[in-house]
Amino acid sequence: MNKLIFVSFAAASAMFAQTVSQSTQTDSSSTTVIQDNGKKVATESATATSTTDANGVTTNDSSKTATKTKKKHGKVVSKKTATEDASSTTR
Repeated sequence: MNKLIFVSFAAASAMFAQTVSQSTQTDSSSTTVIQDNGKKVATESATATSTTDANGVTTNDSSKTATKTKKKHGKVVSKKTATEDASSTTR
């Protein structure tokens, strides 16, 4: 009987000893479009995400994309795209 009481007391105290952990996440995004009389179009996009978990580990991710398009007689004649991705983790 004493063992049963001790085991149930140990289980109850272990249940209440748990801590609440918290994590955060921040997102941001932007897009810019530039037009030149309908002949040239440039688009730039940037996205950034920052996440911190309960253990204090921070992860930063970012992505940038630039696109340039030329049109002739309403048709796309050339399109150039450049992409840059970056990621870092801090403990």
